[in-house]
Amino acid sequence: MSGGTINKELFLNTIKGDMVNGTSNAVSALKKYAPSLSESQCQDIIGTVISAMNSKEYDKASIVATTPPSFSINARTTMSVVESLIAEAERSILITGYSLSSYFSDLVNIIIEKSRKGVYVKFFVNDIESQGTFDKLCRYKGKFLKIYNYPKSEDKMAALHAKVISVDGTKTLITSANLSYHGQQGNIELGTVIESKAVAKQVDGIFTQLLFSKVFEEI
Repeated sequence: MSGGTINKELFLNTIKGDMVNGTSNAVSALKKYAPSLSESQCQDIIGTVISAMNSKEYDKASIVATTPPSFSINARTTMSVVESLIAEAERSILITGYSLSSYFSDLVNIIIEKSRKGVYVKFFVNDIESQGTFDKLCRYKGKFLKIYNYPKSEDKMAALHAKVISVDGTKTLITSANLSYHGQQGNIELGTVIESKAVAKQVDGIFTQLLFSKVFEEI
């Protein structure tokens, strides 16, 4: 710029002040360093900066672990994350189940109650005939509780093996742990919980694609 080098931090702080107070100090600050810019050019530049500032999002990821009871680790436990994600969901839940045992009957009750309050639940399950716990869930399927089965195929080893919980299009848990006693307390399991709209959207998109391709069948 012909007027000198602009102090980026000062300029951004000036824009933030204008956003709060409705003043036009940012235009004056910009013209100080670039006097050849017109008023409309300054407004265009500031508008671009504001748009970038408003759209900037930071993804946050943290480790989630299941370890033996005698072992201590600096990470959130799988069980606590699973329970909090389901309990705090306000709009939607996408969840997969490779092995869901009766150990999680309380979780099943919470999921049913959430759906009855209008939280949209999509539950993807592997070989539902082998999952006795799903009998109760199936009794409450409806507008807000959809259950999709990955049936047995000619390849007997093929399975829905992904363990995912994604809620409200914002938080996603991807883990090696099943929704079973050993998956949550007895085994050594590792995963991550990610706070990211982009990741949640991508996860939902993958399962939507699989539905359109008829990989799953709705129960």
